[in-house]
Parts: sequence; C-alpha cells; structure tokens
Amino acid sequence: MIDDDESRVSASDTDGSAMLYDYFKYLTSLCVLSLGGVLALADRVPADGRGKELLVAALGVLCFAGLLAFTGVGEMVNARSKGVPVRPAATRYAAVAPLLLAVGLGMFTYLFTRSLF
Repeated sequence: MIDDDESRVSASDTDGSAMLYDYFKYLTSLCVLSLGGVLALADRVPADGRGKELLVAALGVLCFAGLLAFTGVGEMVNARSKGVPVRPAATRYAAVAPLLLAVGLGMFTYLFTRSLF
C-alpha cells in the first residue's frame, strides 16, 4: 500500500505507479465483490423474456472488467520487478475496466429492479 509519508516516495514512484497499482488492486476487489453479489441475487431475475441472457451478458462484462483490472496488477508487478516503465496498455486498462464495471452493474441493476415489479 502507499504510505502517507512523503519522504518515503522514491524516484521510481514519482510516475504514479504505486497509486496505479493500488487503484488496480481495489478495482479487482470491487469486481470480485460485484460478481459475488450478482451471483447471489441471480435467482431473482425472471426466466421469462431475455432475463437470463442479459444476466449472463452482465456476468460476462463484469468478468471482463475483473480480468482487465487483474491484468493491470500483473503489468504493474512485471514492470516494477524488471525495472522498466509501465506499458501504455496499463493506462488503457485503467480507463476501460471501471467503464465495464459500471456497464455490468448497470445491466444487473436494470434486471434486478425489473424483477421487483
């Protein structure tokens, strides 16, 4: 984790890689918790219409968001262990993963609220 003490920040951390690493860690955790929540409430989605297909699509989007976030953690660890700069792909993962998380949770929220009425 990032220490609050500014004097401990090394020259290699000035590019924000430590913050990006923590961001990916928390995003990965959020995706895993979201997947667990969706799977726990999946039985509430009605089988009539396209409910189950949309549920599977929402799970797929959430899984892909988690995969991108976890891949971002791997990119950060790989770059830090080899002493090389982080690849630009990690920046794209940081932009796409939360978008996919929001889309997946939005899809499930729509399905869940529709099942309540």
